[in-house]
Amino acid sequence: MNLRSLFHFFLRLPVIAFRMAGIVRVANRAKRRFRRELVESGLPEEVVDVLVEEFDPGKPLRKLFQKSAYRP
Repeated sequence: MNLRSLFHFFLRLPVIAFRMAGIVRVANRAKRRFRRELVESGLPEEVVDVLVEEFDPGKPLRKLFQKSAYRP
């Protein structure tokens, strides 16, 4: 990898970071909306908590990062 491609990568890094932040924001908004719709449909709070936890789109990614961060 030459110096030019490395420089290009570091110039693109902020763009990638801001796009990832936007994706996280959209996912969190969808999660809040999902919870609100379940509560408005009349489901008990315990059921809503379980459903929101199970259908969380970021859950597999968080598990992956937690496993990779743990180093005995």
